Amino acid sequence: MRFLIALLAWTAVCLPGQALAWGQEGHSIIAEIAQRRLSPKAAAAVQSVLGSGSLASVSTWPDDVRSSRPTTSGWHFADIPIDSRDYNPQRDCKPDPAKGDCIVAELERLRTELICGSDEQKLEALMFAVHFVGDIHQPLHTVLEQGGGNGIDVKMTVHGLTCTMDCELQTNFHRAWDSDLIHRTVFSWGTYVDRLETGWLKSAEARKKGIDGGKPADWVVETHQYAQKVWHLLAPDRVLDDNYFNQVLPVMDRQLGVGGLRLARFLNETFAAPRCPSR
Repeated sequence: MRFLIALLAWTAVCLPGQALAWGQEGHSIIAEIAQRRLSPKAAAAVQSVLGSGSLASVSTWPDDVRSSRPTTSGWHFADIPIDSRDYNPQRDCKPDPAKGDCIVAELERLRTELICGSDEQKLEALMFAVHFVGDIHQPLHTVLEQGGGNGIDVKMTVHGLTCTMDCELQTNFHRAWDSDLIHRTVFSWGTYVDRLETGWLKSAEARKKGIDGGKPADWVVETHQYAQKVWHLLAPDRVLDDNYFNQVLPVMDRQLGVGGLRLARFLNETFAAPRCPSR
């Protein structure tokens, strides 16, 4: 088991990745927020699977293996038309033998795999769960058009809180949301966690009863509402400037924060199950 964990960790570090989801920083932020809120039973279960590893340390592994395991690629997204108000499984989560179905369906399956699988299956299920609860809160992971914004080239001129000179960056809309906007907010992901712990996570919304609840289908609909906002704020000249940054920063803070809360509850509830449910 220790050898398998080491091998998978090596894979995550050494194999080339693609810009597919929240970057390393975003996934680590969500994972660390969740780690701090695990119940004793969930924390013990996570430790039994990961050993001395943390949720953050394995949070990007599904991106690193996506090219070698293409049948998992559809699990990172739910392709909802940008102006749709709902999630339609028949439309947005169609099974595809080449790439799988979608993030909503996979998250539901992972609950069972986390408590019913072999040691190796539990390890993979945990890494997938940490990653996909993060992905489902990245707004552009719920958008069908232009590959969730990957096909939209943008120019970033955002100074944000970290850039003081030479701030122009050629990127694409999806990658900007994956990582570039986070980079213009903090110098390290740990600082972003501190920012949220003293900011959004202390807000009235974060303390609202049930904010961490719901099912993946509920989360994807909610995230898509935020996707519509940040999508339609993109200017016709496709420049992301400080005005755009200031308008969407509350959305980014909220989605990273609530993603951490929901990941914690997802794991707490899953590992609280008294026994393996019937399949």
